[in-house]
Amino acid sequence: MSLRRLALVAVLVLIVAAIVWRTRHTGNAHGPHGNEPATVALATVRSGTAPVLLGAVGNVVSPHTVNVRPQVAGTLKEIYFSEGDSVTAGQKLFLIDPAPYQAALAQSRAQLAVDRASLSAARAQFERMKPLAEKDYVTSQEYDDARAAAEESAARVVADEAAVQTAEINLGYTLIRSPIAGRTGSVAAKTGNLVSASDGTPLVVINEIDTVQVQFALPQSQLADVQQALTRGEVPVEVLGDDAEHPLARGRLNFIENAVDPSTGTVALKALIDNADHRLWPGTFVTVRLQLAVEDGALLVPESAVQPGAEGQYVFVVDADGKAQLRTVTIDRQVGGELVVTHGLKAGETIVAKIPHNLQPGTAVIGIGQHTDGKPGGRP
Repeated sequence: MSLRRLALVAVLVLIVAAIVWRTRHTGNAHGPHGNEPATVALATVRSGTAPVLLGAVGNVVSPHTVNVRPQVAGTLKEIYFSEGDSVTAGQKLFLIDPAPYQAALAQSRAQLAVDRASLSAARAQFERMKPLAEKDYVTSQEYDDARAAAEESAARVVADEAAVQTAEINLGYTLIRSPIAGRTGSVAAKTGNLVSASDGTPLVVINEIDTVQVQFALPQSQLADVQQALTRGEVPVEVLGDDAEHPLARGRLNFIENAVDPSTGTVALKALIDNADHRLWPGTFVTVRLQLAVEDGALLVPESAVQPGAEGQYVFVVDADGKAQLRTVTIDRQVGGELVVTHGLKAGETIVAKIPHNLQPGTAVIGIGQHTDGKPGGRP
């Protein structure tokens, strides 16, 4: 055998010897020969309240959007706000040149004054005709003509009063005020441009954002649960961002569509959300979480304590002898960093909070860290 081969065999023998020595002197999860305990974090199965939640992806919409359009034609003289400003209901937005409408109002009022004078004269003439007609000093035709003239003058006055009212309305339309409180968008026309009611593009769009809606869809299989929750009272809704533990906003469910969409098998819903701090913006996609109920006495364990296995999910329960025993469990849902267990555990049992990769059933354990009930961990 060559010297090279002898050297290679010697190296392999040394490696095997080192592995054997390491195994005997340090042990694995069982310790040397399976006798040394494993150091693990422990937790206690606790009984507490756990909300029943449904999640979905939706988008933010404004509950009240107004397209501000001119109702009269004219030159845009003034813009009283800047794009993107928040405005209040009744605040001045635009001024269309009022001069033509002021002139039209003055003309209507003048015509009304003329026709009122004519009416006064026609009525006086008619009153003078009455005694003369009774004594046959005038013909019945003359009397009827006087009465018709008075009635005609009265009708003209009514028409003139309507014309004055129309002119006043048109003049009022030259000053455009905000119909709602909200946030303005882009302004489509600048001062000096000619605008009219027939323009296809609104002058500005105002969205209410102090309160918003989030619209989303749920599978039809969950509709009955939502309806049942509504019979018990309001259904709280949380709007989540990247941090699921700290919702962006809260509100309540306020709308369920009256039919299921047959093409998708889903039903549309809307939640009304308080957005006073403007953290939500119309058009944004968000995650919503509905709280249908709160379950009392639910069994809760840390998420890290449960692992998937060939026969289902399992945990390691620490028995009275301080050994970890594998037990299959049934998980219903997750609530924050905890899982709700429906079968396999009892409140107060001690479990391994974070399972080492090489932990085997029957291994003695020594606990570190803290239980979920706040008591110091340790060997049970």
